[in-house]
Amino acid sequence: MTDTYQKQAPETIQAMFGSIASNYDKGNAILSFNLHRLWNRCLVHEVRSGAEEGDLLDLCSGTGDIAIQFLRQAPADCHGYLLDFCPEMLQEARTKTRAAGLLQPTTHLHFIHGDAQDIALEDNSVQFITMAYGIRNIKDPAQACREALRVLKPGGRFGILELTRPSNPLLRQGHGIYLKLFLPLLGRLVTSNRNAYKYLCQSIENFIAPDELREILADSGFAPTWQRPLMGGIATILVGTKPH
Repeated sequence: MTDTYQKQAPETIQAMFGSIASNYDKGNAILSFNLHRLWNRCLVHEVRSGAEEGDLLDLCSGTGDIAIQFLRQAPADCHGYLLDFCPEMLQEARTKTRAAGLLQPTTHLHFIHGDAQDIALEDNSVQFITMAYGIRNIKDPAQACREALRVLKPGGRFGILELTRPSNPLLRQGHGIYLKLFLPLLGRLVTSNRNAYKYLCQSIENFIAPDELREILADSGFAPTWQRPLMGGIATILVGTKPH
């Protein structure tokens, strides 16, 4: 693990995301070749499919992409809670939800500056929780999963979308070349902050495998759990249900 990858220093990660917040969406579009939009839709579909309607908590909400997609499909009386530890990201989310027509006096949006490891909501309070591209940045993923279980209503679902490493050796090799050589360069061109995208590369390489994350979900009390690799495993969706 290199010096750039400082998962044990949340304030460093917070400052880094604050510095790229205004260019975050543009960077995601370029660096993922717009695939992130498809992956986001897949996450919302996997979490909502066959489930009862209810309120949403979007952890590590960033600029609000997941919450916007989710709430556009939800009944008008559903509440959306967008939680992020970076104030600059939350400000971008406010701007984006307003542009999407969701930030109106009649809507129920709540922006929370907080920590996914210590969620400022009551037990059994929401039907859905999502977290996209956030859990590998959290110091204690197991604690975040336990908090998600606490806040969910019985029968509620927790959906995680994360960037991962492919298991196929050939695809994994090509993916590694992209991460180490091209991603930091493209990141520097997009945001002028090459270190942020070095961190992204290193955080993907150092994070646990999807199977291990699924075990954490199960150990936290979610049952059943399932996972879905995307594009050969360069991203993965995991979903857990809180037992009744």
